[in-house]
Amino acid sequence: MPKVSIVVPVYKTEKYLQRCVDSILVQTLTDIEIILVDDGSPDNCPSICDEIASKESRVRVVHKTNGGLSSARNAGIEVATGKYIGFVDSDDTITENMYASLLEIIERENVDFVMSDYNRILDNGESYIKTLGIRAGRYCKEDIKNEIFPNLIMGKNINYGPLLSVWHCLYSLDFLNKNNLRFDEKVRWSEDNIFSAIAGYCADSFYYAKGASLYNYFQNAGTITTSYRKGAWEVYCTMNEKLHSYFDDISDYDFSNQLKLHMIYYACNCIGMAKSLSKQEAKNDIQAILKSNELKSALKNVNLSGVTFKLKVKLYLMKYRFSSLVYHLH
Repeated sequence: MPKVSIVVPVYKTEKYLQRCVDSILVQTLTDIEIILVDDGSPDNCPSICDEIASKESRVRVVHKTNGGLSSARNAGIEVATGKYIGFVDSDDTITENMYASLLEIIERENVDFVMSDYNRILDNGESYIKTLGIRAGRYCKEDIKNEIFPNLIMGKNINYGPLLSVWHCLYSLDFLNKNNLRFDEKVRWSEDNIFSAIAGYCADSFYYAKGASLYNYFQNAGTITTSYRKGAWEVYCTMNEKLHSYFDDISDYDFSNQLKLHMIYYACNCIGMAKSLSKQEAKNDIQAILKSNELKSALKNVNLSGVTFKLKVKLYLMKYRFSSLVYHLH
């Protein structure tokens, strides 16, 4: 049984896949298994996965019909045999000591998960270290309640809190299984949001290795995170509904305003994406978002105390459906 299982969802990344796997194979921690989940990729990724596995005993391949990133990660979790589990996107890379470093911390500190900083690499080759706005070190349950819960789903400034992406984390597989933590397969984009929020709520402890930039996140043109996403608003409404279904019944903390801000965040996100369309298409998309019951509910009695004046003006225009002004000002 390996110490660490590393799940790599694979879909239409043939240009980057070998680069990704090579960065995992040279890990200083050798006690690993690499699970390549071919999510019905229509390019050469399936054959690349099989070729890699034929040469490297630590690599396993799962071929499945396309179901999205959440489905692929879940398929990897189900076959993982390691004590700990990590996730790497197939168009990214990791530093050679990533999993040795995270494993040392998670075992030393006896926490549910550990996370590091990461390098964000732009499509022009420039890069910078992405660090989180929380203190370094170990967080017990009381620390999580006091320091993380206030921004667990969404911060007061309508920006994400520290617990968002899973790919710069290492989790105890027992922790995931005990809390039935899986990725929601009805949410095809930004699926980390639900998973990380619930993981943060359920965790008794975690550790933040601030200053250790161990993951290389590439802003690759044409990938999920950089493309216009048709139907994104419907997906994000489903995501918010799923968060409501979990957090509305929580009695030890009130997350209601964070859920409103979360919906507003994605309304702004989708309006921004619409700007890449023709003027008329963009206005049609914006009108549909502004008329939606989900946004109406989010804007009703929301606490905007942490929002800038400029954004408050935009939200006022959104609330009263001044779609043309929203289009020009966004």
